[in-house]
Amino acid sequence: MSRLAEYLSHLSTLLGQRDNVHLVQVRKGSAIPEMLVDSEAMPKIEARLHLVDTANAPEDVIREQLVINRMLREDHASATLRLKRGAVILRFAGHKTPLAEEILVHEQGSLVGTVIRVGGRDETVPVWLQSEDGRIYKCNTNRALAKELAQRLFEQPIRVAGNGKWRRDSERNWTLEEFLVKSWEILSGGTLSAAISELRAVEGSKWNSMDDPQAELKKLRGD
Repeated sequence: MSRLAEYLSHLSTLLGQRDNVHLVQVRKGSAIPEMLVDSEAMPKIEARLHLVDTANAPEDVIREQLVINRMLREDHASATLRLKRGAVILRFAGHKTPLAEEILVHEQGSLVGTVIRVGGRDETVPVWLQSEDGRIYKCNTNRALAKELAQRLFEQPIRVAGNGKWRRDSERNWTLEEFLVKSWEILSGGTLSAAISELRAVEGSKWNSMDDPQAELKKLRGD
């Protein structure tokens, strides 16, 4: 019963209209919840579900879909969301989802965040950055750079560059395992619109010719 409640909670968040979706009954079979949606909320829910598996899907839709599929894999099951005696609206592949192979990638890159910790006694000094969305990047650097970065403690965000080790798990989630900082710089105070204009002006850029640049970016990232 508690597991069914977990599924219903995540499904309610996925639909997005929690106050307008009601559990009517649980039918016979593999715990089939039957729900009633208030008529005024139906267009909003339909529009939201049409965004599933598209580049425009909201973050909470992506998150809840992943959680439901993960739970179904754990329960060795799959599921469908469908109209009563009607068409299938959404499929949850669950345990039928082909899992990606775990990989490690070593590459040069950069991180942006606020310095929140600098310390250590060894030649390689730990430096922690906190991104705008709250993620913590645990990096390392040499003593000379650590001394410079210590002066930026809790100041405005900076950009660090160096060598990183990234892991992609079976669900295609990327996590940073190691990052060696080799240089850093203070971020310019330009606006987002100005930065976009600069990117569009880069010679050879296909930004303006793409029908959906965001979808292309997600494809390149493997999302």
